[in-house]
Amino acid sequence: MAPESSKIKLDKLDKDILNELQKDATVSYKDLSKKIGAAESTVYDRTRRLRQLGIIKGIVPLLDAKKCGKLTTAWIRVSIDSIKDIGRISKELAMIDELLEVHEISGEWDILVKTKVTDNEELRNLEVEKIGPIKGIKGLYSLIAVRTEKEDIRIKLESLEEQMALNSNE
Repeated sequence: MAPESSKIKLDKLDKDILNELQKDATVSYKDLSKKIGAAESTVYDRTRRLRQLGIIKGIVPLLDAKKCGKLTTAWIRVSIDSIKDIGRISKELAMIDELLEVHEISGEWDILVKTKVTDNEELRNLEVEKIGPIKGIKGLYSLIAVRTEKEDIRIKLESLEEQMALNSNE
């Protein structure tokens, strides 16, 4: 089992590798080693280590949702009957393939999920046929994006030098 992420220390080379892989995960070790100025064997070993630690969870293609016919991005706020059921309900929601994200949240609502669907009818069917029937769900409230300026799953990782500069300014 991978250690908790808060305990994993990433050095500049780890961050450089991760930043480049987030730009293009199909890059060869040879090309990646040239880009970051490290030996190919070192890049291979570090990448393998980052996978073993669970920092790299997988490599998947980034799809253009619109070109795939998924024109509607929606977030569905879920309220539940009893907070003691939140874990079970979150797990059941996470099993629904159409849901991209499932978050337990604080505030007026209990769970927030994200989906991309073809249209409002598909969203309605998802809510009525798959989400609504889950035992313990009290209510749903949908938010639909009317336009998306930016959507990115890449995580910004600052270099070691940037971290040190930030720390010295504190």
